[in-house]
Amino acid sequence: MKKPFFLPLIATVIFLAGCSDDTPDKPLPQISWEVASGRFQVLTGEILTLVPSVAYTDETTTYTWATDKGEKVGHEATYTFCSSQEGTYYLTLCVTNQAGAATDEIKITVERPQEETEPYLPAADSSLAGWRFPEVAGHIAQGRTMLVRAYFTLPDSMATYTWTLDGEEVEGLPGQTAYPFEAKEEGIHQLTLTATTDTLTLSHSFTIEVCPPAGTYRRPPTGNSQAMVDRVYAYMPAPGHQVNGYSVVGRAFPTTCTHEQACDTVWQHFQRRWMVSLGACGGYLIAGFDHSVENSGGYDLCIKGNPFNYQSEPGIIWVSQDENGDGLPNDTWYELAGSEYGNANWEPAYAITYYRPRYPQCATAWRDHHGDTDLVPYMSYWNREPYYWQEWVEGSEYTFFGTRLSSHHSYGGGATQMPPYAWGYADNMGSDLYDSPIGQAGRYKISQARTWDGKPIHLEYIDFVKVQTAQTGWTPNLGEISTEVYYIGDIHLDTP
Repeated sequence: MKKPFFLPLIATVIFLAGCSDDTPDKPLPQISWEVASGRFQVLTGEILTLVPSVAYTDETTTYTWATDKGEKVGHEATYTFCSSQEGTYYLTLCVTNQAGAATDEIKITVERPQEETEPYLPAADSSLAGWRFPEVAGHIAQGRTMLVRAYFTLPDSMATYTWTLDGEEVEGLPGQTAYPFEAKEEGIHQLTLTATTDTLTLSHSFTIEVCPPAGTYRRPPTGNSQAMVDRVYAYMPAPGHQVNGYSVVGRAFPTTCTHEQACDTVWQHFQRRWMVSLGACGGYLIAGFDHSVENSGGYDLCIKGNPFNYQSEPGIIWVSQDENGDGLPNDTWYELAGSEYGNANWEPAYAITYYRPRYPQCATAWRDHHGDTDLVPYMSYWNREPYYWQEWVEGSEYTFFGTRLSSHHSYGGGATQMPPYAWGYADNMGSDLYDSPIGQAGRYKISQARTWDGKPIHLEYIDFVKVQTAQTGWTPNLGEISTEVYYIGDIHLDTP
């Protein structure tokens, strides 16, 4: 989540400082706080950004934050504090103007969280009950191939896996948990994966519709076609501290919000060119056009994010055709290959599960299909909503599936650096950023679409776009890495 960066402090010292005082000809600076007397209480590991209100500033105004040993630790108008140790801490802020200097002492009490505020992370599931699937139905044009895959499965040495298609066992796939389905015959097909251990047998079935050949449901643009997407079909952000609004703008969604209402709110944001956050890794939105966007061989899509020189939060871009003609994005998705496609920074078939916090104002824990764990921090300064878990997400956990890019962010000296990748990603300051009619935005080529096995696929057009946060990780002053989107459009049409 992008915000101007602040200078943080992670310390276990007592703060005190003085600064020179001159005889004022004009009023001295006056320092005040939202919290009475500059007294704050936080939990260990919680990030507190100190934002004083200062009156009587001028062009000479300076700020100095210092420790009790006289060490100057910051010179910005705001200051970010975080401590992993409980205790009482003090800061002294010195503000000067032409008249002289004013000082104020800040007291910060850090308490260790009670047991009920610890992030909820259940034990890893070591049985087949933990296996998961991105979908249970699919639609694909005749002549194409789609991959059906199971995640969080047991090793082959602990289970056997068998596939059946339309009631007949598929040969040549012993022990495999992924099946490349070839769309040969139009119609409805039933695919089943059965897993067996010494004590358990589980089956999972898929319904796959083989649709008419590609192009059957193409919708050429007309004089009334809009450049911008005309509908948001899905908004499923991963947990994040701005996915439901933040302190600067207030809450983005109604107190009780359905998924349909959330999608409508996102579309209204796009109309106003307002930001939408996709939250942490895997969070996504799906939008569609009122026409089919042509593959020109050059740039076809425009997606506006808000990357900065010091911070890019790349999102994977997926495209899809309406292969079954029902007007819904329930067809095959194709990844647009960016600069990292196929190299060591690119990990396809990635799955990450987030766990609903049991108590308010608590970090959100996650575990991926490798067994790695971390959290999405709770950041009270940016968003004091009790939970960063969206109300339209049912259940106590949710798994996202997609592609992950390696995180290469760094943090030091109070600043976060999130370098961009070269090109091909949303919300990324790459070489494909350009000055569009709606401001600086990224432009992307449908011709970069790839199949599940990495092969180019010529899509003459697309109808739907999905943008998905691609990196894991967080930093103390900016929170979780999360892709933002302001606008998605057809670059061939006039963009308002």
